[in-house]
Amino acid sequence: MLKLTGYAAGLLIAIAGSVYPTLASSAPPEATEQAEAAALVARFGEELGDKLQSAMKSGGPAHAVSVCRDEAPAIASRLSRESGWQVKRVGTRVRNPLTGMPDAWETEVLARFAEQIEQRASNEKLAVFQVVEGPRGPIKRFAKAILIAPQCLVCHGAQNARPPAVRAALEREYPHDAAIGYAVGDLRGAFSLRRPALPDRPSQP
Repeated sequence: MLKLTGYAAGLLIAIAGSVYPTLASSAPPEATEQAEAAALVARFGEELGDKLQSAMKSGGPAHAVSVCRDEAPAIASRLSRESGWQVKRVGTRVRNPLTGMPDAWETEVLARFAEQIEQRASNEKLAVFQVVEGPRGPIKRFAKAILIAPQCLVCHGAQNARPPAVRAALEREYPHDAAIGYAVGDLRGAFSLRRPALPDRPSQP
């Protein structure tokens, strides 16, 4: 039987992990921004974990499917407004193509995370902060890996291993769901944050 406390704890470990770097008081601006981005990831994980725990208590795993569908993008949108970062999640296999498809940078980062996992890198190593060139100037980007914990298999495990009610809920909500068939420790995806490194350039007359 699935334990709710274990589910919530496992979720937070899987999606947040060790994301707080240790910084000196004189840390350079880039390190400070990386810590800020990491803190947003941890906050996202904690808030979503609380929502899912409540859903599990009130309606079981099948109810958590619809809660995750609604609450995860709502949390991401609110954190984006509050922080100035664009906050989202992307997947190695996508459940919702409207919100979870990785772009070129995220695809490259996910491939790098997969290689690191094969080399048994620690969870705190599965994060990256970069400044990349965008169409309107440099962009600061941060990604943190999301790993599959045992509790995640209820919704993301093998098709025949998931409870019938969960299978039915996922087929109803996500008819083209590809985010299944994972095993414990697999790379599920990443939290991905971005914002301009410089103010927007004024438009040309």
